[in-house]
Amino acid sequence: MTLVPPKDLRSYSFERLTGVELNDFDVDRFLPVLFEMVVTNGRRLSRSDARPTEPGGYIEALAGHPALRGFGDEHGQAVLEQWVNTSVVRLGHSGRGHRDVQLAAVQPSHIGAYRAGLPAEGARHRKVHLVVYRLLTDALARRGSPNPAGELRSLFLEAFGRGVSISDSAVPRFDGATADLDANVLLSLYYLEGFTPGRLLSARQALDWDPVMPGVMIALGDQLLDFLAVYRHRLPTIALARHLAALVNIGLFTTTLRLFTLVNDLCRGRARPADLGVDRRPARTEIYVDFTRQTGGDSDRLAGECVDRDLERLPAYLDDMLLLKTLDRYAGNEAKLRPYVQDRRGPDWLTALMDLRHDQYVEWRAGLELERIIEETRNVTRCSDEDARAELERAAPGGSQLDQVVAAIRQSQTKQAIKAAGQWFWNTGGMRKQAGLLRGNLRGRRAWRYAMTDELLTTLLLSTLVDPDRGEALPRMRLADLLVTLESRWGLLVDRPPAARADASSRAVANANLVAFTGRLRQMGFFADLSDDFNAQYVINPLAGAGARR
Repeated sequence: MTLVPPKDLRSYSFERLTGVELNDFDVDRFLPVLFEMVVTNGRRLSRSDARPTEPGGYIEALAGHPALRGFGDEHGQAVLEQWVNTSVVRLGHSGRGHRDVQLAAVQPSHIGAYRAGLPAEGARHRKVHLVVYRLLTDALARRGSPNPAGELRSLFLEAFGRGVSISDSAVPRFDGATADLDANVLLSLYYLEGFTPGRLLSARQALDWDPVMPGVMIALGDQLLDFLAVYRHRLPTIALARHLAALVNIGLFTTTLRLFTLVNDLCRGRARPADLGVDRRPARTEIYVDFTRQTGGDSDRLAGECVDRDLERLPAYLDDMLLLKTLDRYAGNEAKLRPYVQDRRGPDWLTALMDLRHDQYVEWRAGLELERIIEETRNVTRCSDEDARAELERAAPGGSQLDQVVAAIRQSQTKQAIKAAGQWFWNTGGMRKQAGLLRGNLRGRRAWRYAMTDELLTTLLLSTLVDPDRGEALPRMRLADLLVTLESRWGLLVDRPPAARADASSRAVANANLVAFTGRLRQMGFFADLSDDFNAQYVINPLAGAGARR
């Protein structure tokens, strides 16, 4: 028999803790909605009238654009369609068996990509755009900006707005003046004229979230802002967009793993987790990344073991999250419990929830909720009260009434919650992405391992080779310092195994992995070894001397 909580308790999303919804997320569709937020200073546009299931109509409209010649016949439209599908839009599938082709998103090759209003399902953004916008504006505010939203808008227009004019109603279009604009960008701007833009509405509802790991999120906001500021004139727009999306994705992935560890430590009564503070603390996630590319080799297996370890954290995190969410619900609904959390935000709110856990009134409140669960279970399954109470005891043997409530919610939600969190894991991990940390296939998790793609490695190297104080690209960095930065900032291990596997054999594997890593850097044009001395080996930045892009 399965316990059936009332409908209002059946939820495994707790965005006040995470800021985002841990569910299926596609970073490739994320940037246009961030562009919209930045351009409108956080305001909303009315819902687009885009017809994603009718892509052919937009091709016909584009073929008739007065600036295009030679695409009016059937052959010309076929060529134009192929060009658009490879350079301007991303296609998806819908319908039974996912056989029907539809427009999924517009490639973020310029800031006007939001005009189409795609993807149409706003929930698929999982509030990542709200969090990233908040991190960027907060970073500017910390640096003394009197108008963070306006300064962020100017920065994004510099980075992604070449050739684009934005009207007072936030409608983007080709400015008609930029003569040497990339052909793909120009085609995208013409294509978007076939979409009716949304109307500018009121400001979005404020994001009710304060990071429980403030230092970690401050660091992520600074990394994103520094990357944009330093490379906005050094990279082509589409390359800048790809690297920014990759930096967001790896940031989401590694901060999620840090959150799993923090919540686990807190709920197990361990010492106060360091990540609860505002100071920047080194990551302790110990993600060993294989660079040998030897499938089935020792380094590959070690990277796979780290994936297995992190996946095993999911069920424990979900248990702890449901406990915290239940306590937060009690504190919000009961006047006698509200003083525990009143006016508390972020880390203080989270630790206050744990103090609330052993209050006698919580047990009384849990007892009332248990009666509701028993009644709903009896109504749905047609069982007796005795059977329902026996199932509760089996779900949390010897536990308190609070434990039984959490167990009942967990029993009804585990399958969906694990699936959703797993999708977040492999999506933010970059499985099936050009810029990915996680490699393997979706048919079986046994083959998953941490093995970074060249594009993600390029993103991390460029992000690391930045002088935030001077706002410039660093020309070079010692290899030893790079390895320390990769570990402290993202928890990525290259030259050593995780502490749990720090035996002689694993250390030898990691030494071989370091050799493969430096070989990869050399092939990519990022490495200079002036001698055999480890301290004379440098990572170089090929963009340090680059001027403004043309």
